[in-house]
Amino acid sequence: MTGSYVDRAKTGTGFQYPWPFPVGSPTVGYKIASYATLTFVRSLSRLLFFAGINKLQVDDREKFVKALEDRSRPLITMTNHRCNVDDPLMWTLLTWPEYFRNIDRQRYTLAAHNICFSKQWHTTMFSLGNCVPCVRGEGVFQKGMDFSIDKLNERGWVHIFPEGKVTETPLRVKWGVGRLVMEPKNAPIVLPIWMKGMETIWPNHPPYYPSFGKTVKVTIGDPWDTTELRETLNDYRPEWSEQQKRKLATDQAQELLFQLGEKCGDLEPGSTARLHKEHQKPIELFR
Repeated sequence: MTGSYVDRAKTGTGFQYPWPFPVGSPTVGYKIASYATLTFVRSLSRLLFFAGINKLQVDDREKFVKALEDRSRPLITMTNHRCNVDDPLMWTLLTWPEYFRNIDRQRYTLAAHNICFSKQWHTTMFSLGNCVPCVRGEGVFQKGMDFSIDKLNERGWVHIFPEGKVTETPLRVKWGVGRLVMEPKNAPIVLPIWMKGMETIWPNHPPYYPSFGKTVKVTIGDPWDTTELRETLNDYRPEWSEQQKRKLATDQAQELLFQLGEKCGDLEPGSTARLHKEHQKPIELFR
C-alpha cells in the first residue's frame, strides 16, 4: 500500500470532500456508473470530430493501442497541455471497438482540485470519469499521487500532464513524474504524446464555444521502458537518495516529451536542452 486510502482529504485548504473512490474493489454498481460516465463523455467528445467538422490526425496510433492492450505492465502516458479539454478530446483517437475492448483499463488522470472538484457533484462526476484530485502545492506525497501509484501497481493506466497546467510554452516537468516512474512495484512503460491545435477547437478563454473546420494533430512517440533506468539506479547507485533517483527519472521524462515536440516542429530546435540547462540543479543537492 502507498497510503492512498488514508483519509487526508480534509486537511488544510486542499481537497475538501470525502475521498470519492471506493476502498478496495469497486462494486458492480460503481463500475457501471463509471463506465457510463466515461462512455457519455467520450460520445460528446466525438461530436467535435463528427462527419469531418474537425479533423483529428494521429501519427503512429498503433504504438498507443499496443501499449494500452499490453496488460502485463503499468502504463503512463504524458502529453503537453495546451487546451483545457485536451483530455478527454484526445482519447477519441481510439475506435469504438478498441474503447469497449479496453473499457476496464481506461486512464486515471490527475486533475486540479480547485477546478474539477470544487463542488460535491463535480467531485462525483469527475471521479466517475477516472479523474483524481491533485492539490497544487501539496507535493509529491499527496493522496492523489498515492492513489495513482496504487493504480499503476494494479497494472493500470495513468495519464499525466507533466507541466502541471495549460501553457503555450514548455515548462519544467513536475517532480511527481519521477515518483510515478520509480515507485510502482513493476517498471512502467512511459509513452510520450504531443498534441498540436486542440486549442483551436476549444478556446482557453471565454467565450467557451467550439470552432469548426480545424485540424488537431496528435503524435505518439516511442515507448520508454523504465526497467533499465530503475535497475541501474537501484543496483549501481545505492548511495543515491530516493529524491535523487526521482529527479533523474523526471529529467529523462522531460527530455523524452520535449524532444518529441521538437520532432513535430512545434518546439524550436534546442528547446529541450535549453529548458534543461535553465532549471538544472546538481544531482548532489537532492540528498
